[in-house]
Amino acid sequence: MSINSNSQQNIVIVAGEASGDLLGGALLQQLKQRHPNLAIAGVGGPRMQEQGLTGPYDVNDLSVIGLIEVIKHLPGLTRVFSYLTSLLRENRPQLLVTIDLPDFNFFLASRAKALGIPVVHYVSPQVWAWRSGRIKKIARLVNHLMVLFPFETAIYSHTKLPVTFVGHPLVEQLKPWNKKREAGVAGQEVRKDLGIADEEKMLVMLPGSRQTELKLLLPTMLQTYKNLLQKGNKVRCVLAQADTISDTVLDSLWPTEIEFEGAEALRETILVRKSETYRMLMAADVALVASGTATLETALLGTPMVVMYRFNKLTYELGRRIIKVPYFALANLVAEKKLVNERLQHEANPTQLAEDLDQILNSEKVINQIDEGYRELRAKLSNPSRLPVDIITDFLSKPSSNNTL
Repeated sequence: MSINSNSQQNIVIVAGEASGDLLGGALLQQLKQRHPNLAIAGVGGPRMQEQGLTGPYDVNDLSVIGLIEVIKHLPGLTRVFSYLTSLLRENRPQLLVTIDLPDFNFFLASRAKALGIPVVHYVSPQVWAWRSGRIKKIARLVNHLMVLFPFETAIYSHTKLPVTFVGHPLVEQLKPWNKKREAGVAGQEVRKDLGIADEEKMLVMLPGSRQTELKLLLPTMLQTYKNLLQKGNKVRCVLAQADTISDTVLDSLWPTEIEFEGAEALRETILVRKSETYRMLMAADVALVASGTATLETALLGTPMVVMYRFNKLTYELGRRIIKVPYFALANLVAEKKLVNERLQHEANPTQLAEDLDQILNSEKVINQIDEGYRELRAKLSNPSRLPVDIITDFLSKPSSNNTL
């Protein structure tokens, strides 16, 4: 579906995973309030589609991680790219807004620049961790870069690229949930709805928003829960199913061979809740989280957690030789210190993860240390220089000559 050529204002916007859809949805909601006739086309997820985004593809068509996975999905990625370049060429939108997904989006940005269409990119790639040579490329292709973390502005200071710390929308978005958690009543209601007894602890598992993530992480998470129970912990587990994962996909990826000895299949003991992640985290005592934006969400909600991740073996071997950062969990990176335990690849095994979770569940001191770190993290992400909607509005307010060939 293309942009309405009669619209006074129109943009193309592209996000390629659940976290990008979250950012894009919040941005589009604010943009539609200021520009009710704004026509929006591109690629996004359910949150962006609710705000009027049109197009035949969604985030699942772009949610691919790792070199091997990209190669396998190359034909599909090519189809999405062809659709987007056609939108740019035939409709000449006033602006291309790209959210994260740097390799794909910067390739698309080069097409937009060739057509004279300005580009605003939302979320800096992790140039501070690897491939710092991309800084010059970004400065050449992008008209304005909106960053989520205050330390990122200095990285581009030697270029002429306008870079603005716009804050992280999760800070404001999660404030109402934090108030509910602090009150305690809402959490009690969740536990009651789930049938969790007062003497039981509540563990929430967040295995990711991509199919490839679930395939790699879910078996380890399930075995970790089994080990945690075998340690004598009275714990009920809730699996937080991402919006981008259908019931059919979850069923196909669930490892049915993992069972309790002499009991029913493990799956039957686990509660699955879709589109209720924040509500579940608000009530949880601890969480086991796939590395990514979810670690930041969990930290801002105040839920103690252990972070884990596993990659395809080849992807991991290539990555560990070029990525140089002290932490891989986003919450730890932003805090610039270790707030929570993080386990990568071989360390992300059921024995170690169960030990980490057990430590949290049975140590008030550990919980208090995590809480203090979370408070510091919230302070770091507050007080943005400008809001994303203001920057986009600046571009939409400028005269455009892109609507003619």
